[in-house]
Amino acid sequence: MRGLKTAPLGMMAAALLALAGGASAQTLLDSYRSARVSDPRYKAVEFNTQAVGTLTDQAFAGFLPSAKFDLERTSTRQKIISSENPIFGAGMTTFPTTNQTLSITQPLFRVDVLRRFEQAKSSVKQAGYVLLAAEQDLMVRTAAAYLLVLAANDAVAFAKAEREAVARALELAQEKLKMGLGTITNLHDATARHALTVAREIEARNKLADAKQGLREITGQPTEQLQTLREDFALTLPEPAEVEPWLQISAEQNLSLQARREGVEIARQEIERQRAGHFPSVNMVVSQNLKDSGSTLYGGGSNVRTTEFGVRLTVPIFEGGLTTAVTKEAALRHQKSQEELEQERRAVERQARAAFDSTVSGTTLVKALGQAVLAQQGALGAKEQGQRSGLFTLLPVLDAQRDLYAAKRDHAQARYEYLLNRLKLAQAAGTLSEQHLSEVSEALQ
Repeated sequence: MRGLKTAPLGMMAAALLALAGGASAQTLLDSYRSARVSDPRYKAVEFNTQAVGTLTDQAFAGFLPSAKFDLERTSTRQKIISSENPIFGAGMTTFPTTNQTLSITQPLFRVDVLRRFEQAKSSVKQAGYVLLAAEQDLMVRTAAAYLLVLAANDAVAFAKAEREAVARALELAQEKLKMGLGTITNLHDATARHALTVAREIEARNKLADAKQGLREITGQPTEQLQTLREDFALTLPEPAEVEPWLQISAEQNLSLQARREGVEIARQEIERQRAGHFPSVNMVVSQNLKDSGSTLYGGGSNVRTTEFGVRLTVPIFEGGLTTAVTKEAALRHQKSQEELEQERRAVERQARAAFDSTVSGTTLVKALGQAVLAQQGALGAKEQGQRSGLFTLLPVLDAQRDLYAAKRDHAQARYEYLLNRLKLAQAAGTLSEQHLSEVSEALQ
């Protein structure tokens, strides 16, 4: 009766622990959303985009009138030394003068202002592409760091299992040697292999700790419990299943490439803006001056208000060759931006091709390594049976154990790389979104 009562309670406790563990697991989407608000690299790009957004307001200010007010107050000390006018004799006086001027300038024709405004719009557009590219980069970096933690977790589990298996073999070798049924060679082999597995487990745990810190560096949150990789999930080929369409899509839609194209356009507009230094400018000028002067030796003071309306034409003639020099510099920088665009285009093509090939080959590689795990399990069982029957020594069994856990690590790593390459392919095509992260999460539990 006691056993019947405690068994359901134990099952309920295990179920509650499983539910609690599942509820507290940090999903890939959770990590990405945390990174959106805390990753310094992404936040820096976000603030830079906001700063660039002010360029249109700065440039548009060149079309609007500007007003300024000048106030000047002077004190004049005047002394008449001699005068041919018999009314004024020699003498001295001191009087103040207040001069107030309000001037308003309205640009009427400014080629440089027009070019700067068009350039500012291109800069804002480029910053938008850079921000979107940074968002996709954040998705890939978060996924890579998340999957790296999972792979490191697997490596620790495999290293621990291998160490425990070798430890059992070492105990068996010690017992057989004491009973006179084993050899010192088997004992040395087991001891050496056990020491190696202990070292590998320590190394795996160190890598796991570092991987967790890498994820925390992006998300700003401590890494506690994450999802785990399902034993079986769908291995699908890219759609379309040929590389050329992906290369074409990447050439047209890749966000980093589009940002570079805008950079070329900005550089071209800079040539026009600097060349505008050769063009005349026309401004309408309105000014009002109020001058209040105190008394002088020649007569009483005065208070004069002057209002002026005018159109000012400024024709640049020669500035020491400055305009020509800065225009040449802009032209050279335009050529530089074109070379950078070509470099980016080639890099994107390589990225898309590598991601496509890795995704396609990854489906085959995962299946092949899965079969290798099964084959290594069979080989280990056969060699253990052979050892018990005296056909094999302990060393082939230890080698089979090592090969089995190596195959398991390779199989797990291939699955993680397959998932990550799917994201990299979408990033190269410029189509990566949270939906792709959701699809990766479906392979986790």
